[in-house]
Amino acid sequence: MNDSTVAQSAAKPHALSGNLGIVPIVMMVVATAAPLTVMVANTPLMIGLGNGAAAPFDALAAMLIMFMFAVGFVALSRHIGNAGAFYACIQKGLGRVVGLGAATLAMISYSLFMLAIGTYVGYASSELLDSLFGIAPPWWQLTLAAIVVIGVLGYRRIEMSSKFLGVALILEIAVVLVIDLLVVADKGIAGLPLESFQPEHILSGSPGLGILFAIYSFIGFESTVIYREEARNPERTIPIATYTAVFSVGIFYVLSMWCAVAGIGVEQIVAFANEHPGDMYLLLAEQHLGKAFSDVIQVLLITSLFACMLSLHNIVVRYQYILGKYSVLPARCSRIHEQHGSPYIASLLQSAFALVGILLLTLAGLDPVTQIYAWGATAGTIGYMVILALTSLAVLVYFKRSGSDTRLWHTRIAPLGGLIGILACLAIAIANLPMLIGGDDADDIAKLMGLGVACAFALGSISALLLKGRAPERYLALRELA
Repeated sequence: MNDSTVAQSAAKPHALSGNLGIVPIVMMVVATAAPLTVMVANTPLMIGLGNGAAAPFDALAAMLIMFMFAVGFVALSRHIGNAGAFYACIQKGLGRVVGLGAATLAMISYSLFMLAIGTYVGYASSELLDSLFGIAPPWWQLTLAAIVVIGVLGYRRIEMSSKFLGVALILEIAVVLVIDLLVVADKGIAGLPLESFQPEHILSGSPGLGILFAIYSFIGFESTVIYREEARNPERTIPIATYTAVFSVGIFYVLSMWCAVAGIGVEQIVAFANEHPGDMYLLLAEQHLGKAFSDVIQVLLITSLFACMLSLHNIVVRYQYILGKYSVLPARCSRIHEQHGSPYIASLLQSAFALVGILLLTLAGLDPVTQIYAWGATAGTIGYMVILALTSLAVLVYFKRSGSDTRLWHTRIAPLGGLIGILACLAIAIANLPMLIGGDDADDIAKLMGLGVACAFALGSISALLLKGRAPERYLALRELA
């Protein structure tokens, strides 16, 4: 490709098509967080490995950290006109080399999340079919089927994905709210334990791990900015959607975890969570609604995980689209379907990656839960938190350098508070990585994960340096991303 072609390609207008308002964007963000999955899978970890009955406080602390992060993130996103999200923000503040390193790390981290959650979808679906009908297809077959369906939805117009996610999200939130109401009806408002917010419980156990798992429960909320090109009136829609997502998810977690603690009991909650790490919330539901409703929750848990997979697919695809748009990835990744207005080539590429990845992991004979899911989710979380920290730093650097926004809270205080909170959680995660992974080879696997995260970032950064030397016009064209 000659220089004039590169310049034309970089300047050629591409635009995703969509008419997303605040509600569908919030739904896609909350679907990525997978609230029912958080209640079933994350809450027992926050209680058992964290600080017990103070799990609601952990959710509140995580919400405040993510809110402070979001203040700076939204302020900087106003200066970005594309779907680059974290990548574009980091490049805006820290330069193209760090930006491409972060973009590579983001795509790999989200892809690991998708493989991990997809694996769990297959495993949980097989278990449910065996329980209900006595048939148990291999987990990988069901995972591959889920990936194919997600590929079809990702290929089509974004509104189709948002409608599916909206239905799945409403159902899973409704079932948690029903359980909350039944607990309150049983215990009364006065039965919600104040101990959850008292210092002796907050400081018990490992509060750092509790807040870490709570931060993990917010994954994907930056997708508000990823849908900028497909949003209706993005200057208004994106900020409102971002704050709505952070507070709605956070308040939902605080209240629902508080009800779970009340339903099981402050004194019993830690032992119960450690004894039933996989079905603590299902047993709480069964206590109030019966066994049949517990089966319904397991079905909704699968749809919750599937919705999370779809949302993660859409996020990765839009990273590939924006990198293709500026010739970092092959330009065909930025092709937009004439009818659906979707980045269909990038969607097909991501679907193919997921299919091949699951097949290779299956051939390797890895356990779907203790290895593929646990390792993939943990590695993805570490990468995600590194990206959050870089984004907060980019906000501080950009507004300090440019002086384009003098609001102290938006450009200094809130971003710094978010950065401190995220770095603290990242340090806790790294220090406890072997325990989070589990197993006899936890130390070695932890080292490989750390090396993998570093290599993913280095790969993108080195690619940027090579691009600068070999194709300076393409490197300079990246300015359009910021």
